[in-house]
Amino acid sequence: MRKWIALVLLLIIGTTFLGCATTGLQSELILNDEYFQVAHREIQNAKESIYLIAYLFLLYDYQDAYSNRLLEDLIEAHEKGVDVHVVLEYPKPEYMEEEGPANQKVYEKLKAAGIDVRFDKPERTTHSKVLIIDEEIIIAGSHNYSFNGLKYNNETSLLLKDREKAERLIRYFRQIQ
Repeated sequence: MRKWIALVLLLIIGTTFLGCATTGLQSELILNDEYFQVAHREIQNAKESIYLIAYLFLLYDYQDAYSNRLLEDLIEAHEKGVDVHVVLEYPKPEYMEEEGPANQKVYEKLKAAGIDVRFDKPERTTHSKVLIIDEEIIIAGSHNYSFNGLKYNNETSLLLKDREKAERLIRYFRQIQ
């Protein structure tokens, strides 16, 4: 009898571990400046599509700004044939900089590269920070695409692999105005 109990326990434990091993990565916690490496990796690995909803996406004059590199990643993905779509928060006067309103430069560079980019309506605030890759991988959280948001702030985001939720977020993306 003990052999049967041991065999059943071994079978249960074995199938549990096998299930975990075959499902692969389901989620990844992203803290503080880890976001850049994760988003950079996922955008570079995109095969079919990228959807980005960003509250702040700022560019800087210095080379090592993570947001500048992520913009380059989006343009390179588009040039490789990946379908790239971006919604940005409409530039509001309270976020004016010397060079112009926040998000305007990124909008212009994406548009010039032939990428589908648009602003939300001025009377609505799009505060979401969501990146969807290949209609399956979702990165959502508090990270803005700004120097501080990607390098110095205390921020949290989560990468999820979930096709159903990704499809729902893409539907959400399409209805943002």
